Amino acid sequence: MFTTLGLFKQISCSAPKCARINCPFSHVPVKSLALPVDDLKSLTGSDQTSSQPAPVTGIKRLPSPIPISRPAKLPRIDNAGPSRPLSTVASTRTSSSGSTASFSRPSSAPSSVPQGPPKLMVNPSQSKIPYATRQALITTLYAAFKDLYHKFHESHPELAHDDTLAQEAEVYAKTNKQSYKIAMISSIASVKKRPIPDGPTHLSVGSEAARTRRALELQAAPKEYILKLEDVEPLIMNEETMRLYGMPMEIPSVPGGTQPSSYGEEKKCERCGQNAIIMHDRNKDACLFHWGRPIRTTSAGEREMSITKSIYGCCSAAYPSSPGCQTGPHVFTEKNIEELHIRHAFTLSSRIDTPSALEVATIDCEGVYTTQGMSVARVSVCDSDGKLVFDEPVRPDDGVEVIDFNTRFSGVTSLADAALDLNGIRRALDKLIGPRTVIVGHGIGNDLLMLRMIHHRVVDTVVLFPHQRGLPFKRALRILAKEYLNRSIQTGDETVGHSASEDALATLDLLKYYVQDKNKRKGQAGR
Repeated sequence: MFTTLGLFKQISCSAPKCARINCPFSHVPVKSLALPVDDLKSLTGSDQTSSQPAPVTGIKRLPSPIPISRPAKLPRIDNAGPSRPLSTVASTRTSSSGSTASFSRPSSAPSSVPQGPPKLMVNPSQSKIPYATRQALITTLYAAFKDLYHKFHESHPELAHDDTLAQEAEVYAKTNKQSYKIAMISSIASVKKRPIPDGPTHLSVGSEAARTRRALELQAAPKEYILKLEDVEPLIMNEETMRLYGMPMEIPSVPGGTQPSSYGEEKKCERCGQNAIIMHDRNKDACLFHWGRPIRTTSAGEREMSITKSIYGCCSAAYPSSPGCQTGPHVFTEKNIEELHIRHAFTLSSRIDTPSALEVATIDCEGVYTTQGMSVARVSVCDSDGKLVFDEPVRPDDGVEVIDFNTRFSGVTSLADAALDLNGIRRALDKLIGPRTVIVGHGIGNDLLMLRMIHHRVVDTVVLFPHQRGLPFKRALRILAKEYLNRSIQTGDETVGHSASEDALATLDLLKYYVQDKNKRKGQAGR
């Protein structure tokens, strides 16, 4: 047998009366170390100048010292170094009876607020897509969500984190190893193209599946909501905003209606930009133009670098090198209020509050090109319940001829059945629009200009749903209706065009959505 090293001699034998021969453990009785509570404080190097809070008062001092078993070797206390607070060695917790004291090392609670890109918590061996690929694309997707939510990311950092994981999970469930990467890149691009949300309840917030569910829920909600005057009045535009958006504020001082038509005059064509003589009975194909606006598009280039270029939305031809894709007559428009006043005089809306006057009236006008410029051809009005209460075509003024019905955008193909001219339309509207009526529209300034109406109680959904790049950019009604109402409008081709009544109803429902969303956020803030 080898000689024992005596390594267990410092450890007391657990048997009360050990009968083992040559027991390796110690059998020397251990004396208890009686230390008062105050001495514990001095042992740990704590004093009254410690940064720790004072002990809780009201705890009775124990009548006898607290027995603590002496360790084999007491730890050496180095007085040369700075003393550590009591909390770094032990923390005293008093039980409900106040008769015991225990010691434990404090631990910091983990933060529940996500920091940085989310980590994919999956078993790599069970993932059909390489883990590194998924994590890299998750990081990129998170950056896109974080940038999209920049207005409220600091107060709601969990949204970008959670929506990233949800969006990736949706893509992962629908793809395979070959299609996953392309689908994720498409999702990232889609997030970057979303309108910038102003709050967590915006429809731009969420994964694609969550946004679709919310849009379907909201599609029917505006129809059920009853719009009240007190909902709309806080949204009425002030004079400064009305002027900023080009709305008529007062009647020009020059005489009105003195020159209704510009037939035979030279004007700059609205379509091609060339100077041309305004005619209505010839040169039907004199103008070569693009009816679609320039849009920016991104395509893949060499070495996976993207290339951004501008093209025409109508034919995808390069902007601005392509001369045109469609022919038609030269047309013109006028924006200056004094020029418009000379064509047809501006007048104030009715100053008489009739019983038939609406509290809220949503108006949409469609225009056609005439020798007077852009002339109103149809007027539609909805009340606050969404009921169509007025829908009439408008006959051109005497001496004014139609150059182009602009059917692709106006939906008008003929005005042969129009019984009222603009003056007659205005008299009919006086029964619906009084001094207290709030007129609602999308780009309502254009409608008021075509109606030659001065009215100061207006709400414009262009202002309520601004373009993220600010003026002069404005979001199209068609885009807003699809995004917030999940409704497709203005889908007609060049033979059908837009519908004034459809546009008026969509504008009203957008206002209802805005009011509902505002009330919802106000309720959440008050909780």
